[in-house]
Amino acid sequence: MIKQILDVLKPKRKILILTHNNPDPDTLAAAFGLKFILFKLLQKRCTIAYHGIIGRAENRELVRQCNIDIYPSTMLDFSRYDGLVVVDTQPTAGNVYIPKGFFPDVVVDHHNFRDPTKQVKVYDVRLEYGSTSSIIVEYCKELGLVCEQNVATALFYGIRTDTVGAGRQNNRIDLSMMSYVLPHLSLKKLSKIETPELPKYYFKNIKVALENALIYNDLIFCDLKDVRNADLIAETSDFFLRMRDVKWSFVIGKVDDMAFFSLRCKQAKRKVGMIALNIVKGIGTGGGHMKSAGGQIPIKKGSNYEEYVLEIKKRLMKKIKIRGSDAKTI
Repeated sequence: MIKQILDVLKPKRKILILTHNNPDPDTLAAAFGLKFILFKLLQKRCTIAYHGIIGRAENRELVRQCNIDIYPSTMLDFSRYDGLVVVDTQPTAGNVYIPKGFFPDVVVDHHNFRDPTKQVKVYDVRLEYGSTSSIIVEYCKELGLVCEQNVATALFYGIRTDTVGAGRQNNRIDLSMMSYVLPHLSLKKLSKIETPELPKYYFKNIKVALENALIYNDLIFCDLKDVRNADLIAETSDFFLRMRDVKWSFVIGKVDDMAFFSLRCKQAKRKVGMIALNIVKGIGTGGGHMKSAGGQIPIKKGSNYEEYVLEIKKRLMKKIKIRGSDAKTI
């Protein structure tokens, strides 16, 4: 598939690579890795862009340690680029900013396939892969490319964060791709990325989360209300899933006029991505994988955020068959 991607992008003068909104390590690393490939083989100088913020301390440290040159997409003029690539998401997924009148030439992703993606010139969507970074590493392996240290470090971390730990899924391919880049990464940089200094608001958020969390059987449900950034929601969901006797964690919060949620499950049998998609049907967008998922809900003018929370809570509990009458605090 990488050869087809190269064929499509070879005639392009300026290429823009888009991550999903509020980028996580997988989308950052995948964009960085693809930029590396396009420079090495086609001498293309690509621009990486994102919408929203890079909120999580680890994600900011990843950008800093690996020297990932990335820009807010709202600062860019899309008409200056004749090649558009989207990584770790797809058109109409609801979590990528693409102005009207523009459409990707290439999509590389590992989430549920969306029909509009059929209109993309070349798309490589692999649901069986635990991360998009794994796909990019496989491109490098197929092309015989040895990743530079910063690229290898980013790709290793991108794969690891999406595939290792509770609420994550991986397979032989993901582990194999981690092994491929392992000899070329910087352990010193990786350590700094994994253990950055955390801002005060991180600990304030944990305090709010502990005060607001409710336990229904084996589900922990938490409404963070107003949050500083969407990354805190996923971070909190991961945090709660570590609790003993809890199988599900659901965290929701609001950033400006958008509600974001994160759903995690310890059991691989449940298709969490489909659950996320179903509970926002008609009011938002969502998706994910076997054990982790998320979504976003636009809060319409005149609507109340709390009403959305109650509706999502009702839909979630019905979907995973949990009664809402016996809530307990932590």
